[in-house]
Amino acid sequence: MATLRLFANLRESAGTDRVEIDAATVGDLLAQADLKFGDAFASGASSAGVWVNGEPAESSVAISATDEVALIPPVSGGAVASTRLDFGPNVQSVALIVALLAVTWARPTWFAFVTVGAILAWVWDLAESSKRVREPFVVYPPLIGATACAVGAFAWGFAGFAGGIALAVVVAAAWPIFDRSHRDFRTTAATTLVTLTAGAAAGGLVLIRLTGSHAVVAFVLVTVFALLGAWIAGAYGEAIQSVDANVGALLGALLAGLISGMAIPELDVAAGLLGGVAAAAGVIAGRTLGSMLRTGAVSHTEDPPGVLAMFDGAAVAAPLFWMAIWTFS
Repeated sequence: MATLRLFANLRESAGTDRVEIDAATVGDLLAQADLKFGDAFASGASSAGVWVNGEPAESSVAISATDEVALIPPVSGGAVASTRLDFGPNVQSVALIVALLAVTWARPTWFAFVTVGAILAWVWDLAESSKRVREPFVVYPPLIGATACAVGAFAWGFAGFAGGIALAVVVAAAWPIFDRSHRDFRTTAATTLVTLTAGAAAGGLVLIRLTGSHAVVAFVLVTVFALLGAWIAGAYGEAIQSVDANVGALLGALLAGLISGMAIPELDVAAGLLGGVAAAAGVIAGRTLGSMLRTGAVSHTEDPPGVLAMFDGAAVAAPLFWMAIWTFS
């Protein structure tokens, strides 16, 4: 039986995010889903986008038991249909953030070690989720790139970080030469993109720690506030004009940046606010990138599958936040 994945309000209507349905075509599968979940579900499904294994599909497309069909509602104004904060799928993402915070005051060596572990776990989860896409990225170059950037940043600072990025690009670009099964252009492009992102995330986190423990605390604060702001605006922003999940992320990060600049002696208000803007941009970009890689569909407001999906935003935010506070150092 084919797997039907449900998102946003469709997930809420059905009471589940996944169901197995025996059907020969996409249209047959959707018709059975409408009957199974009722009128409210059918109404929302009528305007949703349909994707089969990461590719847009029409109702006439034939499907088999190994196919996965994703039903993604259109996003209106960036608002998220869900009105509850579900910590269940995000426990491991929260654990990674807590682990980074827990070793903030330990020796930088320990922080670098935990950072590498966190980014490698995130890359692996991203790779597992991306298997639903027709041309998933190759997982090994990002693992190598993240390790190289973290080690380079720890040993030689920004120069080592830049060297790690260069090595990561070389590894990702050269991988198809030795791996004939992954020579498709889209796979190579996705692999290179994830390698750069993972390398920048790992190196950026290490550089933040080398700036000082206060910088890690500020980064965690603005990133968490950005994620909470995105959820609050997505869940309740329909009652407030022009406030969507992206605006919520920016407002949350700015508030946290202001608090950081005022409460942390090593930072000033300008550095905190600029760091907040940078972190918010990273969270928004990370959620968009994560949804694209995990489902093949671009959405910056809906949580994609994966146990570490919430960490997508934090990973992209790390190097941007470091560049922001480095400006004032």
